[in-house]
Amino acid sequence: MSLAQFDPADGTWDVVIVGAGPAGAATAITLAGFGRRVLLVEERTAPRFKLGESLPPASIGIVKHFLGNIEDPSQNFPGVFRTAGNVSVWASEQPDVTEFFFTSTGFGLCVERLAFDKALREKAVAAGAALLEEVRFESCVHTTTDADFNWQLTLRSETQTMQVRARYLVDCTGRRAAVAKALGVQPVPDNDQLFAYAQWFSCANPDEEHYTRIEAAPNGWWYSNRLPAVEGGEPMRLVVFHSDKDLPAAKMAARREGFDALLGDSTHIGPLLESKGYQPCGTIRGAPANSQCLQAFCGDAWMAVGDAAQAYDPLSSQGIDKALRTASHAGHMIHYALSDFEEKAAGLSSSNTYIGQYSAQQQQLWQTYLTQRNYYYGMQPRWADQPFWQRRRS
Repeated sequence: MSLAQFDPADGTWDVVIVGAGPAGAATAITLAGFGRRVLLVEERTAPRFKLGESLPPASIGIVKHFLGNIEDPSQNFPGVFRTAGNVSVWASEQPDVTEFFFTSTGFGLCVERLAFDKALREKAVAAGAALLEEVRFESCVHTTTDADFNWQLTLRSETQTMQVRARYLVDCTGRRAAVAKALGVQPVPDNDQLFAYAQWFSCANPDEEHYTRIEAAPNGWWYSNRLPAVEGGEPMRLVVFHSDKDLPAAKMAARREGFDALLGDSTHIGPLLESKGYQPCGTIRGAPANSQCLQAFCGDAWMAVGDAAQAYDPLSSQGIDKALRTASHAGHMIHYALSDFEEKAAGLSSSNTYIGQYSAQQQQLWQTYLTQRNYYYGMQPRWADQPFWQRRRS
């Protein structure tokens, strides 16, 4: 649905969710399942590239909860590719292989984000949420003069501006945290400058490689995985170099010649591509990959979910898993808070019991993540004199 098709007579929404990535769509699915009137606003005016992500077997259950039985081999599930395990060249030059065969599911997932996100949005609409596309969030005003709604939002497309009303507002705009920042809530200052430089590769030869590969390097680290094949298309592989944006290696990775030179120095990923005949295709794309956390995760009738609340270093492989799990929790807490308000006029402030539970959970998740991140980086003993690794030991 476009803004031109939107009917202002739809009145007040229980919840308006800004941002329709995994966190936004999953929050919408959860709330619509409770019978809430949900408006899901997709800010992107056109599909953009999104880096793929690997999910461990432990994440299969939450993906299945929102999208259905992905364990059925007869289903052509969009946006995912089964992985057999991880090959990590980290603590030494010897590969450390983790097999998924012996887990409860027997496989992990590599996610192609554009198709995966689209599938989640379709599930949200099927659950009863309204999807407003090609619209960006402009501003919001909190009101205390009308008991029927708490927010008046201004949404804008290329040709039109419209006001919508909501009882609850959810920020799912990712690292930009557009709604939170409009409310004066900023990310906690941090010196993390991690940036991801992605290059796609294709080859004319068959590729039955089913492992996610991670490799440490003097000035950062590499990630590579096969992507879900497009029907009739050549095998595709995503290769990403992670480094701090201010380091010389990062500046090299932003250009084809520099990226190739860095890849040529890699111990395992470069030779793997060469052995299978992969050639680069398209342009190198970049995206922030730093750790980020908001100063506050929620407030009076608003909440941040997914990367808008806290974004993780991709080494954790928790981005999509976190988005789906926190979206489920947020959807439940918002529904309970709205129910309390309806039954007891208890108010929707951050002091509400359910909203307080969400904030406490987010704080705990952040501390757990920091401990794990520091542990993973601390496991890599080589190149201790290099700035990238020095920063992660300080």
